[in-house]
Amino acid sequence: MSYFEFLLFGHLLAAMVWVGGGVAVQMFYLRARLAGGENLTHFAKTVEWFGSRISTTSSLLVLIFGILLVADSDFYDFGMFWIVAALAMFGVSFAMGAGFLGPETGRLGKLMSERPADDPEIAQRIGRLVVVSRIELTLLVLIVLDMVLKPGL
Repeated sequence: MSYFEFLLFGHLLAAMVWVGGGVAVQMFYLRARLAGGENLTHFAKTVEWFGSRISTTSSLLVLIFGILLVADSDFYDFGMFWIVAALAMFGVSFAMGAGFLGPETGRLGKLMSERPADDPEIAQRIGRLVVVSRIELTLLVLIVLDMVLKPGL
């Protein structure tokens, strides 16, 4: 395995974890919403744990491996449109995670420890988190599409 192939493998594996995790979160939300009550609370706590450990780590690995791929490549450069577009979408996704999703899951966790599982504010906040996470997942899918099509190449 060449160094480039190692970087590409790391980039793709981290992207699979990041995007796959986003899809799984959406599916688990639907299941928890149907079950209601404590299931929704458990879902929110699990997503907080997953997001802070798995999603954040995999997103940073995608970025690091991607940057190293471009730096090691003779045929890609940071001025290419598809790379600039991917980095811009990554920036928006990261800002959404660090600026809203992460802090809001923390606040929600505190709220859930103070109120009952059927509290309407908890359900409303979980719903808002899910909507924002769907927007972020859409960005991730667009990044994957950008990586496959490489517009401007």
